[in-house]
Formats: sequence, structure tokens, C-alpha cells
Amino acid sequence: MLRDLKKEIFYPYPPQRVWQVLTNSEVLAVWLMENDFEPRIGHRFRFLCPPLPGLDGSISCEVIELEEPKRLSYTWQDSMMRQPSIVTWTLKPVDGGTRVQLEHKGLRQEVIGVGEPIRHSQAWQNQFMHESIAVTQTLAPNAHSMVLPSIPIGMYAALDSVILNSFINGGWDYRLSEKMPQVLVSLAINN
Repeated sequence: MLRDLKKEIFYPYPPQRVWQVLTNSEVLAVWLMENDFEPRIGHRFRFLCPPLPGLDGSISCEVIELEEPKRLSYTWQDSMMRQPSIVTWTLKPVDGGTRVQLEHKGLRQEVIGVGEPIRHSQAWQNQFMHESIAVTQTLAPNAHSMVLPSIPIGMYAALDSVILNSFINGGWDYRLSEKMPQVLVSLAINN
């Protein structure tokens, strides 16, 4: 089961500069992903990453909170996710720079029966498929919940997002501690 993520990192730059790195589409593309982001509440945008087998490499998002240069929240949902998660950036000025807090909430892992295994390379099959004798799953397709009894199905697929997993399992760390500082330095030199 995926857990909510909370990270904090310090950057020796003022909040306005860090805000630019989070909200300028071209700069965001350098350290995170290609996108069509605009800092406007209600704006629907997409992050694009290289496609993977069975995935289109697109993350659908919508800006849901914007308080310049303090707080930014947007939804995050790729094709393997039933419901969006929420990414929230909070910037706090501190002596010598900005403390940035990243929260990624609403992370879920869902399971469905698939009958016959989907054929992927062994690495991909290990990522998606798990042996099982029986699965009990609560489904909530709308406002109604339905509990399926335990039934032998042989195989089940974890509907956890490969893209989301890559971000939760080190991807955010890499981008926050390696990529984003490089962009901040570059902006400082160019300004």
C-alpha cells in the first residue's frame, strides 16, 4: 500500500525564485517533466513523461490552490489511478533562503482480478502481477460501495501507478535534491 509522502528541503534562495521554479512551465519542464502548466486556479494541465509499455506517460492535473509565493496544490492522476492524489508545495521564508515542503496525499493501491496474466517482459510482469489464492476487494465506483467475496482468481494486478511509484520511491528525492538545485543555480546565474 502506498503511503502519503511528506518531504522538506531547504534552498538558499528567496521564496520568489523557488516559486518561479515551481510555476514557470518552461523551468518546470527542466527539472520535473514537460507540461502545459499555468499558475491559475482551475487550470487543467498535463505532465508528460516517456511512455511505458501499457501506459501513455501522461499525468492529468488541475490547479486547486494557489497563493503566490507561499502555496500551490494540484491534483495528480495517470491512467493507472482510479482517483487523483494531491500534490501540495508550501514555501516558507527562513534565514538564508526558503524551506520547501512537498506533500503528496491520497495515495492508494487498488487491486482487480485479471483472469489470465497480462504478458509483459519479466521485469514488467513482476511490477504488475502477484500470485494470489483469493482476493477480497471493496470497490467504490460511485457513491455506492460493493464488497466482493473472496474468490480464487489465480492472479491479480496491482493498479498502482508505475509513474506514481517512481516518484514516491525516490523520484521526488532525486528531483528535489539534484535537479531543482541545478535549475535554481542556473536561474541565479542568469538573473
